[in-house]
Amino acid sequence: MIIKRAVILVFILLIVPMFSSFAQAPGYAEILEPRGGEAIYGVFTIKGSASHPSFQAYQLSFALTNDSTETWFLLGEPQPNAVIEGGIGLWDTTGITDGDYRLRLEVFLENDQSIVTVVEGVRIRNQSPIETVTAAPIAAQMTFTPPPPTRTPRPTPLAPLSTDGSSLIRRAFLAGGILGLIALGSLGMYLFIRRRAQVRWGMLQMRQFLRNQTRNQKKRNS
Repeated sequence: MIIKRAVILVFILLIVPMFSSFAQAPGYAEILEPRGGEAIYGVFTIKGSASHPSFQAYQLSFALTNDSTETWFLLGEPQPNAVIEGGIGLWDTTGITDGDYRLRLEVFLENDQSIVTVVEGVRIRNQSPIETVTAAPIAAQMTFTPPPPTRTPRPTPLAPLSTDGSSLIRRAFLAGGILGLIALGSLGMYLFIRRRAQVRWGMLQMRQFLRNQTRNQKKRNS
C-alpha cells in the first residue's frame, strides 16, 4: 500500500504540471494597445504580452470587423521571442482603407496548441477625421460621440517570465523526472535486496535446522 501511494504521488508531481502548463492564464496572450474602439493612424506600435511556459512563437493579424468571410491578413512573420508588456509589433495602417478592424494575437505553444486574443473595433483613421468630443469657445454647443466601450478589468497578470523562462521550466520538469525515476529505482532495489535477504535467511535457518536434526539423530543412534 505504501509503495502504491508513493508511485501515485510521483505521478501527480511529475505528470500533472506538464498538462496544466498549457492552460491559458492572464498575461500569456494580451493586447494592451490599441484598445477596442480606439482610433489609430500611421505606423502604430502594438503593445502587449506574448509568453507562456510552453511558448514557441507568436503572430499578429487583422481583419475587417464586418467581414463574414473571416479573412485575416498577417502583420509580418511569426516572432520566436516572448514579450512581457512591451512592443509586440508594428502596424503600418497607411496602406489600409479607413474603417473598423479586428486585431488578433496568436501565441503558439508546444504540441500544436495556441492561445488567441482578439481586439474588436479598432478604428483606422488616416484619411477620415477622428471622432472626438469638441466644445465651442463661446456657445455651449458640442458634437457628441458615444465613448468607446468600457474595458473589462483584467485580473492581475502573473509575475513576468524572463525570455528564457520556458527553458528553465522544462529543465526543472526534466530534473524532477530524473529524480523521480532515481527514487523509484532506489525503492525497487531496496525491496529486491530485502526480499533476497529474507529468502537467504530462511534458507540458512532451514539448513541449521536440518543440521540439528541430523546431530540429534546421530546421538540417539549412538
